[in-house]
Amino acid sequence: MAVRNKLTEYREQLGYSQKDVGRSVDTDAGCICRYEREERYPNLEMALRLSTFYGVPVNELFELDNADRYRRA
Repeated sequence: MAVRNKLTEYREQLGYSQKDVGRSVDTDAGCICRYEREERYPNLEMALRLSTFYGVPVNELFELDNADRYRRA
C-alpha cells in the first residue's frame, strides 16, 4: 500500500510525545510509532481519532502516493 502520512510532522509541531498522542486516542506509544514509520496503518476509526486529535481532516494526515491515478478524469 502506498500511503504516506504527516503524523510525525503534526505531533512534533504541537510538541507532543508519542505517549501523549497514544493516551489521547486510546492506544499505546508503540502503535503511534508504527503508524508514523508507516510500518502499520490505522483503521478508519483510529484515523478519525487522530484527525480529531490534531484538528485536521483525515486527508490532511494521510494521502495516497499515487493519488492522481485515482482521480476522476
